[in-house]
Amino acid sequence: MIVFTSDIDWAPDEVIFDTIKIFEKFNVKCTFFCTHKSKILDECNRDLFELGIHPNFNPSLIDGKKIKADKIIESLLSIFPESRGVRSHSTTSSSNLLDIFKKKGLLYESNQFMPYNWDIKPYNCWTGLTRIPYNWEDDTHWLYNKSFDFDILKDYKKENLIILDFHPIHIFLNTDSQDTYDRAKPYYQNPEKLLTFKNNKEFGTRDFLIKTLNELKKRKLSTYKMIELIN
Repeated sequence: MIVFTSDIDWAPDEVIFDTIKIFEKFNVKCTFFCTHKSKILDECNRDLFELGIHPNFNPSLIDGKKIKADKIIESLLSIFPESRGVRSHSTTSSSNLLDIFKKKGLLYESNQFMPYNWDIKPYNCWTGLTRIPYNWEDDTHWLYNKSFDFDILKDYKKENLIILDFHPIHIFLNTDSQDTYDRAKPYYQNPEKLLTFKNNKEFGTRDFLIKTLNELKKRKLSTYKMIELIN
């Protein structure tokens, strides 16, 4: 099974829309983990796209700001009341958070990242949540110094579960390295300026996504939303 996910990470609507257009072009499903209110996400096609939440607990853990976890979650659920899944920013998790996720009506969480482990499976947590690990992420891929010009489906078998995580900013920039992202990051909320930093030389995140979507189409493989893995 092939599952695409995307952590929005406060990207502006123009950047998010760029990602949505790619998935719409290939008629491929994607689950977005959302950080903020977005008109583009409000209006997206729910047949293709699922909206989960992407809470950020770093201010409490790192910056010393006293913001209760349940308030952070409640704030996002007030924007995305349909959400049934969660992936925390920085994949922050704990037994207490798992309890809170369940109490707030969420059905699954996806905070366990297992790079390049194709034997992952969803499993039931003691809280009643389903925990769904994932096994590929764009920024981690370049941190491993791996080329984006590869075929992730080359050795794919029907018993495999591949859950990929993309960030709209890296699709927009076609990010290939930390250096590319660092140079563009100061202009994160300025799409026009961001385009001046787009990688057009090396095979990057956007190239890999489109190559993978073309391969899916060629092999007639189905894609799924995260919620469909527990249903």
